[in-house]
Amino acid sequence: MPIAPPLAPMVARLEGGPAAAWAVTLRGEAEKRRGRAILDLGVGDPDFATPPVIVEAMERAVRAGRTHYAPAEGEPALREAIARTTAASTGTAVDPAQVHVFPGAQAALFATLMVTVAPGDEVIVLDPVYTTYPRCILAIGAVPVTVPLDPAEGFALDVGRIEAAITPKTRAVMINSPGNPTGAVFEAAAIDALAALCTDRGLWLVSDEVYAGLVLDGSHHSPLASPAGAATTIVVNSLSKSHAMTGWRIGWAVAPLPVAKALRSLSSSLLYGVNQFVQDAAVTALTDPVAIAAAAAMTTRIRTRRDAFVQALATSNTVRCHVPQGGMFVLVDVTGTGQSGIDFADGLLDQEAMVVVPGEAFGAASARHLRVGLMAEPATLIDAASRLSRHAGRSGAQR
Repeated sequence: MPIAPPLAPMVARLEGGPAAAWAVTLRGEAEKRRGRAILDLGVGDPDFATPPVIVEAMERAVRAGRTHYAPAEGEPALREAIARTTAASTGTAVDPAQVHVFPGAQAALFATLMVTVAPGDEVIVLDPVYTTYPRCILAIGAVPVTVPLDPAEGFALDVGRIEAAITPKTRAVMINSPGNPTGAVFEAAAIDALAALCTDRGLWLVSDEVYAGLVLDGSHHSPLASPAGAATTIVVNSLSKSHAMTGWRIGWAVAPLPVAKALRSLSSSLLYGVNQFVQDAAVTALTDPVAIAAAAAMTTRIRTRRDAFVQALATSNTVRCHVPQGGMFVLVDVTGTGQSGIDFADGLLDQEAMVVVPGEAFGAASARHLRVGLMAEPATLIDAASRLSRHAGRSGAQR
């Protein structure tokens, strides 16, 4: 029998990760297919409908024949809208030539690493870390270096720890604020200090800001707004979370011109553009007052959901919440039960028919935690808190 040639080494680096932490999600999906009623608060997909004004813009574009190749870097109207929106939120001038459109923020993150980081380089990531970051870094042959955030400090950004982790091999630092899974919104002073550090050390600062439109308390501060940020900061963003457009696959990178030029070269070989009709709808999402108001209303609803869940879980003597300042998740500390996050989540599915993501999926700093998605209305989230509290009491009694 013929023997197939081997796959590229990159394939092995893409695989793996904290698979055990995601097993409960897969098991919950299997049980749903078998007919069991499962309360699934695991997957980070907003349960809202995309605002109708955006859908209508897409439909008009399709009927107008906007179904052909788009420029590799993105349609001019969308790049201009992104540049204006970014400039308005950061107070920093942005040239549309700095904007590159991608089919989602994940593609933008991967492409950004491909053009800024070489095999053998080190990339600093924060722990808890969004699960795709290490896999992307490893895929290109670089090395992820984790810097822990302290739960006792609300997972605040500690620039001193990042500085201590820098070596001659460090090429980039990756952050996301509001954070996934923590919900932490980093303080402006810390962001400014990190931007200055990266500029001083000649490091790229990759800022994942997909939850910037979902700030529940306080305000978002981008390193692009920092005095030292423009030369080394690459901002990645999308409409997935802010406008309930996960399946539309529309995101972008705002980068210094040399990086933007490199992204265009890569995209010409890899993607060659994003659907015209989706880009036209994205322009509406960013500029139409009705769409902007709808996105703001989603944030208000998520805040209401957060408050309902946090207040309901506050009655538990065994578990506690890290109250998120942004995003669409609540990180729940189950240390008091004596169980790992994985074991607790497994038991929660078995005993309470509820799916959450164990914190171990996101690194050591969030072990013995659960990520609970705010993808349900307040009454359902209050019920979720009751299920979680019951199981916590059951688990704590078995210690």
